[in-house]
Amino acid sequence: MQIMKMTHRIFPEFRAWLSQLPDSRLKQKCLYSVGQVAFCALMMFLTRQRSLRSFCLENRDSEWTLHNFQKWMPMHNVPTDDEIRYVLADLPTTALNDLLRKIHGGLERKKVLSDQKFLDKMELVSLDGSGQLSSYNLCYDNALTRKTILADGSERTLFLHGQLVATLTNPTAAYSLPLFFEPIERQGTEAVVFDKNDCEINAAKRLLFKLKTLYPKRSFCFLGDNLFAVTTITEVLKEKSWHFIFTAKPERNRELFSWAEMLKERWQTVEIVDQDGVRKTYRFMNKLPLAQFLKEENAIWVNLIELTETGPDGNRTYFNAWVTDIEINKHNVLSVAQGGRARFASIENRVFNEQKNLGFQMEHNFGRFGNLPNVFFGLAMVAQCLTQLFCAWGRARPWIKNAGSIRRYFEQLSIMISRTVIEDDGVPIIYCKFEFGDTS
Repeated sequence: MQIMKMTHRIFPEFRAWLSQLPDSRLKQKCLYSVGQVAFCALMMFLTRQRSLRSFCLENRDSEWTLHNFQKWMPMHNVPTDDEIRYVLADLPTTALNDLLRKIHGGLERKKVLSDQKFLDKMELVSLDGSGQLSSYNLCYDNALTRKTILADGSERTLFLHGQLVATLTNPTAAYSLPLFFEPIERQGTEAVVFDKNDCEINAAKRLLFKLKTLYPKRSFCFLGDNLFAVTTITEVLKEKSWHFIFTAKPERNRELFSWAEMLKERWQTVEIVDQDGVRKTYRFMNKLPLAQFLKEENAIWVNLIELTETGPDGNRTYFNAWVTDIEINKHNVLSVAQGGRARFASIENRVFNEQKNLGFQMEHNFGRFGNLPNVFFGLAMVAQCLTQLFCAWGRARPWIKNAGSIRRYFEQLSIMISRTVIEDDGVPIIYCKFEFGDTS
């Protein structure tokens, strides 16, 4: 259980944080505390179990599991899957986001990420939405709906539940630590028809407001796809004194690219050729309107960057464009473009891909009543945060290498927990040194 040993070394209050999760039950009549139940659900994600039921069947009434869990969370047995669901059903989303805030607060106090800042002063935050649950047969609480017409003319309703996620990363996308999540779900009592653009933008406005409340003094620079390159979001970021680098596309930002075409003599260019013979051409232009405006004082002014990569054979291998409020010059254009490129590698590969394809099973229905979809998603975010820190810990790298992969290491840990006593190696952790390189 080296991952828990590392966790309690960095966050000595971690057990207390779980025990302090809100619980509306009468404690004297409860077999399990909310902290014990949350710990078991967290261990399910850490050990890459296929489902909540498989975790409980494998570990309940196991003397080895009980012995291995006792050191980190005292309990008399592992609860059943139904007991876990009913205890966690009323846990608010804010409690899980607050747990993530405590984790990041601990990292900030220990200055774990102090040398990973963007342009030496900002922290990069990737922002993106993802589908979590969808079903034609099961209706989730607060689910969005999408109606489809079948070939026979009948109408069918698809129930959807998604999440908007903010993760902390660096310019090389060497890590992507979950920072905050906002459910993409119905907010009122009326049914809401699913529309990806409207739903994600509305969720983004809620997320940014709550994030400023939790992190009022942090200087963030948000990375996002073209969906967020609109005045609605950029105005909110400007109001909160945060920065942004969003993907720009002519189809969605017609006004911006029309101005760029009219003012094409203002383009500035930087070209470099790397050691592989790839030519990288950076073009940038400052102070362009993001959208139409009636008065100049109401305009949202942005700066545009284009990056084209050409292989040694002369064929174009990559092209992308970004808008940002950071003023661009020949000294920082490479850094800003690198920051824009970090979005996809950080949140798409290191978060969503891991959630859905590398063991977290986040498209599995762990529970659909109450607040369970959001609770299990939040606990998976906490597990991902701890997993990424563990993989960057210098002492853990040889263990992961011997296992063959990160997923295989934790699957082997799952087998060991329920079948043997995991003894402490007796080597104290004096200092946790993290190396944020390639941990994939």
